[in-house]
Amino acid sequence: MKKILYSRFVFLISILILISCTTTTATPPPDTATVTLPPETATATLLPVTATATSLPDTATVTPPTLTAIPSGQLPDMPDKPQPKETTFNGCPPEGSGGDSIQNLLKNRIDDGNYVPVNFDAIMALTWPKTVQQKERKSWSAADAATIAKYEGIPVMVEGYLAGSKESGAESTNCGKTASDMVDWHVWFVKNSGDGRQISLVIEPTPRSRANHQWTLAKLKPIITNQTPVRISGWLFFDPEHPDQLGLTRGNLWEIHPVMQIEVWQNDQWVPLDNFVP
Repeated sequence: MKKILYSRFVFLISILILISCTTTTATPPPDTATVTLPPETATATLLPVTATATSLPDTATVTPPTLTAIPSGQLPDMPDKPQPKETTFNGCPPEGSGGDSIQNLLKNRIDDGNYVPVNFDAIMALTWPKTVQQKERKSWSAADAATIAKYEGIPVMVEGYLAGSKESGAESTNCGKTASDMVDWHVWFVKNSGDGRQISLVIEPTPRSRANHQWTLAKLKPIITNQTPVRISGWLFFDPEHPDQLGLTRGNLWEIHPVMQIEVWQNDQWVPLDNFVP
């Protein structure tokens, strides 16, 4: 009898232990499940990846500001250039009197052109055969003449500043006359405000081109003093006579000659020198 009671007691104890084990192992999973949730929220640390938006300012530099104030262009290829038109002026014929008559005809042209906007450096970069220096054109070789003819006679329009101006003296171009209305002006034209004559282009308003305007050296003076921007229109010309002036009072033997129009930058627009009021 005692053995039977003991067996039953052991059986009951075993059942109770089994039940307690199953209840304790069943509850932890829900608790541990909640513990794993916070690490999932840790994926929020991925959000700073959106900080790559800081690269947008880099894309803004792709579109730099557009600068349109100054025309920029190279010399065009112009095999068929306008033929010069000349006339007798104050008793002086187009070919002048003495000297290089071929050259005088180019200096004394009076026709306007369809001026091509060209940057200053394009003209300053022009070269020439040294064999033509200080020689009349009739003695040039065909090859040398062709080299100069490629660019001479192009109607150009160039912006820059004036570094000085003066009346020239007697020249065969103007039949050796010395009256103020019968001499060329020598004007030093530079790329940047304050540049010196040693890096200038010489530009020349002639008696014939000035006759159509109300230009005076007095009008140019405040423009030079104040370094007011100017725009020059005229004919590209090669002057072989003055290689001794290079690096002193000119930077190149190429010129704008004759000058047909001078404009001054005033009140945010180009104003003809005729209408310019300092």
